[in-house]
Amino acid sequence: MIDWQTLSFQIVNGVVWAMFLGLIALGLNAIFGLLGLLNMAHGAVYAVGAVIAWYTVSQLDSFWPALVIAPLFAAAVSVPVYRFILRPTIGKDMMVGLVATSGLLFIISDLLLATFGGSPRLVPPPVSGAVGILGFYYPTYRLVAAAMAVAVLATFWAFLRLTAIGLWIRCVAQSPTLAMASGVPVERVYLVIVVLSAALAALAGVLIAPMTMVSHQMGLAVLGPAFIVVVVGGLGNLAGAVAAAVIMGVARGVLSVFLPPTYAEVGAIVMFLPLLLIRPNGIFGGRA
Repeated sequence: MIDWQTLSFQIVNGVVWAMFLGLIALGLNAIFGLLGLLNMAHGAVYAVGAVIAWYTVSQLDSFWPALVIAPLFAAAVSVPVYRFILRPTIGKDMMVGLVATSGLLFIISDLLLATFGGSPRLVPPPVSGAVGILGFYYPTYRLVAAAMAVAVLATFWAFLRLTAIGLWIRCVAQSPTLAMASGVPVERVYLVIVVLSAALAALAGVLIAPMTMVSHQMGLAVLGPAFIVVVVGGLGNLAGAVAAAVIMGVARGVLSVFLPPTYAEVGAIVMFLPLLLIRPNGIFGGRA
């Protein structure tokens, strides 16, 4: 017999989790859509955000400054990373970028291990209590964090649609050569998208830190689902990545009612396979 309260809880939890996964996949997809790179180091930047959240709470006894510190730190570090690691791989075989960013992933993970240590740690939720929803109680912080993630996603969408740089980004995503011929500063667009991608990943790490165990390798666990969401939504399709994240989150939540968590995640992934056979470019198509 189905426990409807448990099912409702898992659906809500799946949607909440999907907001953070969408935030991670958004930056991952943006870099692929513009630079043509599969950024393996993206998960490590997410872990950096979570670690900064832990240090901020332990040193300042406050969680909220981490929402500013982590994205700014990630954005600042991403500038030299782009100049010296990512930029030389643009336009080359995809394996070149894959190897370069994989090396960067290991470097960042080892630096986190050296500074943070190998023991997972907890970040206490900055907002306590629970909210009654459909007959069950759901942690207030998770709803607050999900609302913040939605606000960031909406702001990013508005940035792409309503600003000059956003227009440049969309032009470069369609054709870098034509964009350059039209006077668009393609080099600056590449740098902006790398900086924004790093900031989004770090922000996701901060928001998720109070909901999980913080460790130097936590980025590896999220990298797989994020890549799957990118492929399912359509490589280079930002809106598709967010929509696919919601589908995966809800599917995983529903399946977890009937299956152990590991099998539920596998089931949510397997669910996409027939869709990819029908639409190999992603269920939401290509770039958008």
